[in-house]
Amino acid sequence: MEQTHLAMSHDPLLVGASFLVAIFAAYAALAIINRLRQGVAGQGWLWLGAATFGLGVWAMHFVAMTALEIDRLVAYNPWVTLVSVFFAIFGAAAAFQLVSKPKVSIAQVLGSGFFLGAGIGVMHYVGMFAMQVDARMEFDLPMVGVSVLVAVALGTFGIWTLISPAFQHLPFRHLISASLAGLAIPFMHYTAMLAVRFSPTEQQVHSMVAAGNLLSLNIFLLLAVALVGLPMLLTSLLEGPSDKEAEA
Repeated sequence: MEQTHLAMSHDPLLVGASFLVAIFAAYAALAIINRLRQGVAGQGWLWLGAATFGLGVWAMHFVAMTALEIDRLVAYNPWVTLVSVFFAIFGAAAAFQLVSKPKVSIAQVLGSGFFLGAGIGVMHYVGMFAMQVDARMEFDLPMVGVSVLVAVALGTFGIWTLISPAFQHLPFRHLISASLAGLAIPFMHYTAMLAVRFSPTEQQVHSMVAAGNLLSLNIFLLLAVALVGLPMLLTSLLEGPSDKEAEA
């Protein structure tokens, strides 16, 4: 008997919003890491950058999941949903620690990209397991692997453009680096959504956070990312003349 899968689609406006969240969070986080590399910020700022990036991954994921349109009731386990954000934060912290010094080797860049992408990937799939839906969820394992590789590759490239001398005089270098690192989040997410299939069941959802209420949670997370990231954005815009010349 042929298996019937539920049709999935996404709200294009929320998809666009998810991309903006990811790039903004990456820009704020990489602005902090750049200042760490210049020796003008303490190690406590590394965790602030990791938290900014991790919250951005978390917010992007659940904005994108709010964008998901599927003909079933969807809810989320609140505890698993909460725990999922820490994987993104710890992955970002490990990634940023490797490249927080002025001198960085190729191995450190590759390691940084690995931890950044792995943190995004683990956060995504833990977040997916928090999903409670009246359907059976199945994964295509090769596509799962591809989705994580997408995050690792884009994350590595973003980190490399940030620290490589070859890109020092590239116009809007920080924005380009942030865009590459930030795009690792939604590209990983939407590639990963190609790896999942939902099949109808009689399962019932109980005692969970309804998807309709998740939008208010997303608004809170967007505000959290903005409150943490806005000072970093302003700091980057107010850099000294020498820093500005490097950007120009």
